Amino acid sequence: MLGRKTGDVVKSTGVSGYCKKNKKQLLKAIDECKSLSQLFALIQHEHIVIQMHSQPGASNLSPKKLGPKEIIDKKDTPFERLRTQVRKAVSDS
Repeated sequence: MLGRKTGDVVKSTGVSGYCKKNKKQLLKAIDECKSLSQLFALIQHEHIVIQMHSQPGASNLSPKKLGPKEIIDKKDTPFERLRTQVRKAVSDS
């Protein structure tokens, strides 16, 4: 190992220069995320825990297929559903 002496302590791998947000700032930051990578980075840096839910197939219910217009009108995209779950996790904590 270059430049390391034996006995050196490895520091924890935090994000340098990142300040934790309070709940209000965090909810605003979630709403401002424009991509999955931004949302996942926020989840990682803030240590947000999201609960998994069962899929409709697990209960033998046929999934409802939405048309493109319904998806746009309801904002029912996978990204929006994930954002909603992250908001819920932050609000409940």
